Amino acid sequence: MIEEQFLVEFDDELTDQSDLFKAGVIDSFGYVQLLGSIEEEFSIQLKDEDFLKNILTSLESIDAFVAKKIAERDDR
Repeated sequence: MIEEQFLVEFDDELTDQSDLFKAGVIDSFGYVQLLGSIEEEFSIQLKDEDFLKNILTSLESIDAFVAKKIAERDDR
């Protein structure tokens, strides 16, 4: 999703642990777009606190966050 949306490719330089803000992949506007895409793609609902408490800076942190939200959704 990130590779398609932001036209980047993860490789040896841009890894799952790379800070996507520092690498210039996303900015604050792109981050909001990414969160909207995550909501739509994974049918999860994000709360304001999700936007403010957990600034997801890497693919690894985004993956973990989405997995957690899907598990919470499925537990209901």
